[in-house]
Amino acid sequence: MQSLAVLAWGGRIKAYSFLSKPVEIVGATFEANRLVAFAASIVLSLVFYILLRITRIGKAVRAIAQDAETASLMGINVDSLYGHTFAIGGVLAGMAGVILSTMFPVSATMGFQYTVIAIVIIVLGGLGNILGSLIGGLVLGLIGAVVLALQPGLVIVAFYLMFLAILLIKPTGILGR
Repeated sequence: MQSLAVLAWGGRIKAYSFLSKPVEIVGATFEANRLVAFAASIVLSLVFYILLRITRIGKAVRAIAQDAETASLMGINVDSLYGHTFAIGGVLAGMAGVILSTMFPVSATMGFQYTVIAIVIIVLGGLGNILGSLIGGLVLGLIGAVVLALQPGLVIVAFYLMFLAILLIKPTGILGR
């Protein structure tokens, strides 16, 4: 897919400026696009959480995650729901890409870095635990910010070390069972 993207759009880095004006909140200065990205991320997270916790499709997805065969026996169309969850994942990934593009330059080859970060967040929070992944993302972001301030070149190394540490200390993640 990455190679197809390079063929379609080229390998050059592209960027644009969106709400890059500084905004001061309680003495701290933030770029407006980062505040919009934060708000959009919170809204998307809440909508996704509500979708999985309250709706019928969310309950079906959770049932399939626990035991697909039993969910099928209970009348859930597993194959159809796999397609729906893949589509929802694609929509969420697209929205994440749009949000990221407001803050960082984009290229056809930028996905690997964010995929690694996403895997670390999921393992850190606990596989299948949405709240744990949210907490894991916040922890990873805070540690990334601290390491970025001290030594910018070691941010990814710090993420890998966190990944290894959580696998060695608590393989089920922060809120995993």
